[in-house]
Amino acid sequence: MQQNKENPSGTKPIQANGDMPLSGRFCFVLQRINRVISRRLNSVLQSIGITGSQLMILDAIGLDGDLRQKDLAELLGKDHATITANLAPLVRRGLVVRDEDRKDRRAHRIVLTPDGASLLGQARELVEGFEADLGCRISGEHALGELCRVLNRLS
Repeated sequence: MQQNKENPSGTKPIQANGDMPLSGRFCFVLQRINRVISRRLNSVLQSIGITGSQLMILDAIGLDGDLRQKDLAELLGKDHATITANLAPLVRRGLVVRDEDRKDRRAHRIVLTPDGASLLGQARELVEGFEADLGCRISGEHALGELCRVLNRLS
């Protein structure tokens, strides 16, 4: 097999079915955008010491009041181990409290503390600014909200 400058490995490129390579397909574009936005959001939230995943947890608890850890995982579409790993720093910082469920001693209920509620308010303001910046990149006044509604139908 002879190598050339354009293709040093000498392998033949795999042709995509149709005109579009997978990198341009919806699911791959969505996956790439998810990673990019997650990194950018984490960078914004770094100023208050939380990640986007931790913010999702704080927000879910803030909206519900308290949740069993199992229900929180189900609501957010995360596995138990991921929820546990993201809760640990929130508990250490005193942003949430993990209490034993009175009805089921094996379960834990997660409650937002006053410090957690305060931080959640700050985070929501940061996210609002972050989303305003994203919205400027999409044409139309309500385009970002409409995109969210459409994508939510997929989940």
